[in-house]
Amino acid sequence: MGFLTPVFLAGLAALAVPLLIHLTHRPRSVTVPFPSLMFLQRIPYKSSRRRTLRHWLLFALRCAAMALLAVAFARPFFGTRGQAAASLGQGRTRIILLDRSGSMTYGDRWPKGLAAARRAATELAAHDRASLVLFGAAPEKTGEPTLERGRLLATLDAARAGFGVTRYAPALRMAAEMLEVSSLPGREVVLITDFQKTGWDGRDDVRLPAGTRLIPIDVSERGASNVAITGVDLSRDYEAGRERVVAAARLVNKGTRPVTDLDVTLEVDGRPVRQQRTSLAPNTAVTVTFEAFPLPSQKARAAVRTTADGLPHDDAFHFMLAPGGDVEVLVLETSGAPERRSLYLRRALQIGHRPRFRVETKAAAQLRPDDLAAARVIVLNDTPPPAGRQLRGHVEKGAGLLVVLGENAAAGAWRGEAEGLLPGPFGAAVDRSSDWGGTLAYLDYAHPVFELFRGPRSGDFSSARFFRYRSLEAKEGVLARFDDGTIALAEKKVGKGRVLVWTSTLDTFWSDLALQPVFLPFVHQLVRHAAGHVESRPWHTVGEALDLSAEAELRGRAVAVIAPLGEKQRLPAGQRALELTAPGYYEVRPLEGGSWSRVAAVNFDASESDLASLDPEELVGAVMHEQGGGVTRRGEPALTTEEHESRQALWRWLLVVACGFLALETVLSNRLAPGTERGARLATAYPSPYVGRDRVGGR
Repeated sequence: MGFLTPVFLAGLAALAVPLLIHLTHRPRSVTVPFPSLMFLQRIPYKSSRRRTLRHWLLFALRCAAMALLAVAFARPFFGTRGQAAASLGQGRTRIILLDRSGSMTYGDRWPKGLAAARRAATELAAHDRASLVLFGAAPEKTGEPTLERGRLLATLDAARAGFGVTRYAPALRMAAEMLEVSSLPGREVVLITDFQKTGWDGRDDVRLPAGTRLIPIDVSERGASNVAITGVDLSRDYEAGRERVVAAARLVNKGTRPVTDLDVTLEVDGRPVRQQRTSLAPNTAVTVTFEAFPLPSQKARAAVRTTADGLPHDDAFHFMLAPGGDVEVLVLETSGAPERRSLYLRRALQIGHRPRFRVETKAAAQLRPDDLAAARVIVLNDTPPPAGRQLRGHVEKGAGLLVVLGENAAAGAWRGEAEGLLPGPFGAAVDRSSDWGGTLAYLDYAHPVFELFRGPRSGDFSSARFFRYRSLEAKEGVLARFDDGTIALAEKKVGKGRVLVWTSTLDTFWSDLALQPVFLPFVHQLVRHAAGHVESRPWHTVGEALDLSAEAELRGRAVAVIAPLGEKQRLPAGQRALELTAPGYYEVRPLEGGSWSRVAAVNFDASESDLASLDPEELVGAVMHEQGGGVTRRGEPALTTEEHESRQALWRWLLVVACGFLALETVLSNRLAPGTERGARLATAYPSPYVGRDRVGGR
């Protein structure tokens, strides 16, 4: 048992009042008128009075009533050992873990969490220490455990819910480290969260110190329902030479209630361009496809929005639309080359999308100077290099060059400026037709060309047979080798561009690679890498970092950042990464000079849209130390000492019983009062449970 205000127990000293009154009470002498004393003899006498208890029940009722009054004002309560110890003044360290992740913005969860944190900070005794830790994906310690309640409350007043994901393990690990260094005997962790299931991985190894009490406070509600837009797929096509976009949004209903006639709108630069209406059954997903619309001529901000609900941050999905992205490919071949020489290469590239390859095939003799300037990638398909100086200058500016060494390749043609483009000299053809052809024995799967094929069942190059290929000498940049060690593919950086050399053909003349399933994705990866094409991400997710290191306009310059909520910040010149902390659009621009700017669309993490909660007992059981600690279970009213006492309200019952004892004492004392009028008045005023026997004697 504990007492909220134990100072009132001093009132038990009032039990001595009835005893002192009756032990010190003496009968008063009564003067009796007498006519004459002349015939009376004065005789000295002694009088003694022995006081003894005669009415034990009356005495017990009075003492019990006074004791109950004192205990009632002390506000007793029955609780756990930790709560009783706290009420008796033992020191403790309390770590308050407050969840500030994106799911806490649903409904009134965040206000409820703040209120619970304030109660946990204010109900502590004067000698207790407390610290506040705000957590989402990572914990943020606001200070060491302190006696200053005002500082904790000020931190809570300034706290805001974030948009990140929920991760319990890092926060609990930080709390354990803070409690390990605490010198106070009591240790408590108050976990205030919505217990989102996605935030806890059962494989997390977290243990609180022995003797720690974990108090989980669940601010979630039953039957939470949420509709979220989890992604948008963009596909492009061409109509009358104009690029168009088809957007398909994926909507998920994370709830037990169906949603009907939900409006879904597609916006470009803040203006609605398409609108659909859909319905979702409980715990289902649908895809809403919008009609194709022309792609804007410049980069544009786009979003898919739906009707706002309890979690508005996932009711909009932001992305960027950018024109272009096509890769211009110029295939050069020798005059009079058979049609099939570039047929497989051309057909494979024409099927490509994301990016789309725009292929033009020409004879090397018909090449004009303007043709090179328009091409992102030049393919020398078994033909000597044209205009070596001009070709080298184009590559150095950032263009890609793919050299296919077939039967028409001649080492003598690669002289002068062109010679420096190759990673090494090449020689005569190696004939492997007598042993059924060679195979690819080594592939650099870490390289972008082969990275696509590194996973299981993602492509098999071993089935391709190479009957002839040329030898190539290269010390660096080897990406593939045949089974006899001859280089199959090599790369060389030239200025801002790159040169790739393939030592066999890309048709069926020297190999059957063009007939294998891997040929199509291999050619796409080869040309995409040669072009240096990096598909700009149309959107990012909260918690990611925006890489600005590739922006030449920002090198060595400080930049200004405008966040989605309108706040501005300055990014130092040496910092090339920007943390994305809120959904919306981030705009990055130089502080001084230049009109360049970059806009990044950021979206709410889809995992935070799932409001399914886990049982607090599951998390508590996983982190509590096996040899100690206590738990305040979910649904138990005793979250704090004051709440624990107020919920029990034992003082009310004690007052009722005390009043009953006083009423019974009054009735009993009236019955036991003397029969005389003076005795009745005295008995009514304060009847005594004592009686005296006088002994009179004389000489």
